[in-house]
Amino acid sequence: MLRRLLLIAIAFSGLWCLGFGPPVLTESDLPRKSLTLHQIRDMRETAPPDVRAAAYILVNPTTGQVLLAKNEHERRAPASLTKILTAIVALQRERLDTVITTAREDVVVWSVVGLKSGEYLTLRELLYYLLLPSDNATALTIARHIGGDSATFVGWMNELAASWGMNETHFANAHGLDKQGAYTTAFDQALAAYYAMQNPTFAEIVRVDSAAFRESDRSMESTNRLLFSYPGTVGVKTGTTDAAGECLTAWVKRPTGEALSVVLGSNDRFVDSVMLLDYFYTNFAEARADMPPNDQNRYLDEAGNWREVCLRAPVTMLVRPSQVGSLTCYRRIDSFAADHDPTRPVGVLQISLGGDLVHEEAIYLRQ
Repeated sequence: MLRRLLLIAIAFSGLWCLGFGPPVLTESDLPRKSLTLHQIRDMRETAPPDVRAAAYILVNPTTGQVLLAKNEHERRAPASLTKILTAIVALQRERLDTVITTAREDVVVWSVVGLKSGEYLTLRELLYYLLLPSDNATALTIARHIGGDSATFVGWMNELAASWGMNETHFANAHGLDKQGAYTTAFDQALAAYYAMQNPTFAEIVRVDSAAFRESDRSMESTNRLLFSYPGTVGVKTGTTDAAGECLTAWVKRPTGEALSVVLGSNDRFVDSVMLLDYFYTNFAEARADMPPNDQNRYLDEAGNWREVCLRAPVTMLVRPSQVGSLTCYRRIDSFAADHDPTRPVGVLQISLGGDLVHEEAIYLRQ
């Protein structure tokens, strides 16, 4: 009987040791969690695509970050990307409802929309011809009417390009057909697209895949096939000549972020552009931090008064898509003085990603 009791005691003591042994260090105090295949794929680095265009650039227009580039400062023929500047100069110098008469010298180049001498068209209609089917005769009509002559108008285009920082760009005509002295770069065309898309009328036109005008009985489709096939595409322009090859500036807006790509000298501009855009949406997402007016974004100063705080501008950062949910913000107030100078920061917003501090942004009193 005694032996049996000893065996039972030993058995129970063994179980006690198995379940409640001495404490040991582990990798984390948190229980291990399994990852889904989607999360694992999202964490993996994706190699840059094999883009065959002679020059290209991929930009996040929200932050201005250049994510991929090749020969982005190499001078190349601009082709019909020229018409981005043609359109903006026209919008800056003439009313949309202005009626313009086409002339014989305008139709010396082939017109894809069948423009004829002596037609009466509004500038708005002409801009659709210019930017959707990329009509060359339309470019000459606009330049002649607004500039008095094409040379004057092209001079304005070059002035505008210089003001936008397009230091490696020079235009020789308004339509972009090959001509000595005309050149641009992928970097400069990214600038052109960025500034042009700030114009609401321009942005409205280039995001349309097709249009029709009853007055002239004309209908047209955009040459930018991404508008039909790549979700979120909002512009902007194609171009093709012998010297330039196939060119495309593309802008895509999705809830996860915005991507701007430029390809020059491509054999297939749509394939090259899609590879660049896919690279962005596979690897990056925009994470935004702001301090809107609410009860969280205020504090009591030394005099017992509530003071509202804010950022001068929202902060947007590019992160891995899987990291968006791990963004946290901490508001640190450094001055509680009742007479704090509103032009000076009152504290900082500390932004952490996955628990690591990645950015600090000054906090100001809300005016």
